[in-house]
Amino acid sequence: MRYLNVANLETALWIARLGSFTAAAERLHTTQPAISTRIRELESALGIKLFSRSARGVEPTLEGRAFLDKVQPLLQHLQELSASVKTGGGVRGTVRIGAGNICMDWFPSMVIALRQALPHVTYDVELGLGSRMLQRLETRKLDIAIISGPVDGAKFDAQSLGYDRMVWMTAPHLLDEAGGDMPTFLREMPLWCVQRDSYYWQAAVRALGGDEVVGHLNAIDNMAAAAHMVLRGGGAALLSETLVRADLAAGRIVPLPGIPPGEPVEFSVAWSKGDRHPVLAQVVEAATRASTFARTAAPA
Repeated sequence: MRYLNVANLETALWIARLGSFTAAAERLHTTQPAISTRIRELESALGIKLFSRSARGVEPTLEGRAFLDKVQPLLQHLQELSASVKTGGGVRGTVRIGAGNICMDWFPSMVIALRQALPHVTYDVELGLGSRMLQRLETRKLDIAIISGPVDGAKFDAQSLGYDRMVWMTAPHLLDEAGGDMPTFLREMPLWCVQRDSYYWQAAVRALGGDEVVGHLNAIDNMAAAAHMVLRGGGAALLSETLVRADLAAGRIVPLPGIPPGEPVEFSVAWSKGDRHPVLAQVVEAATRASTFARTAAPA
């Protein structure tokens, strides 16, 4: 048997993970013909067919699956070995991180710590809703995602970052102008909540009293923008206590009276199942250390 090429082994694993030669080519920053050549070389060296096409895309054959199950830990050990022998922060590359606005108050501390540990690593950061970040993570468009709510353990590994909760808030002068008449306030004031497909929408509707209010409930996909809107007197919004902690303490915004805060929501840093690259492990550790979320779920 010919010698096996590590690049070809890695290519086969990415095809199995992503389900197509095209997606593997994008992930490995090469072309589809180059991917096809690598697989032909590997199949020739092994004397077996690794992949077959089906209605769902490209899938490993029985022989291919058995072989790739052995390759996965081998390449993982090689990555760990490579990282362990580098000195002076020699690891290089770009880590793609997805996150929401809520973690932006502690995100700089995480980046500073990573800069010291990994001086030659750079970061591409995307901000968006957790559902979109998980989709990007699943399709390998991201390496790490910081998200709220449940994490599918069959697809991802995750580390808890702590708990936050959402509270309906507004500017104090708007409450003064309403004179304590909350039903009128809720009917006439612009109300803002993260998008309808978000983790929080249904809870927001229930807290406000149901369908009567939903008719003029506005969706926004950026919680930092919603907080800015509230600070400028633009209505009331469902906001993260962590995100607006300083404004709450200073009295620039206040909770809506009579509307209970939401249940505590767990935030996690997630990555693709089994992807234990040493650099990603350091990013996860830095996020865990930097997080300012409450370490326990306080009662609502």
